Amino acid sequence: MSVSIGGVPVQGIVAHIVQDNKAIAEQALNEIINKHKDDPAHIIKEIQQPSPFSQFLDIKI
Repeated sequence: MSVSIGGVPVQGIVAHIVQDNKAIAEQALNEIINKHKDDPAHIIKEIQQPSPFSQFLDIKI
C-alpha cells in the first residue's frame, strides 16, 4: 500500500507511521478547536488571565 507524504508517493512502515501520526495530530487539533468553538467564554477567560511574565514587565519610574 502506497501513502502520499507531501504529494510524494512513499511505501513502507515509516510512511504508515507518518500517516498515522498526522491523522492523530489533526484529530487532536480539531478537538481543541471545537472545544473553543463550543465554549468561547472559556477562551476569553484564558486571554484575560494575567501573564506570569507580567511581574518582569513592571517598570518603576
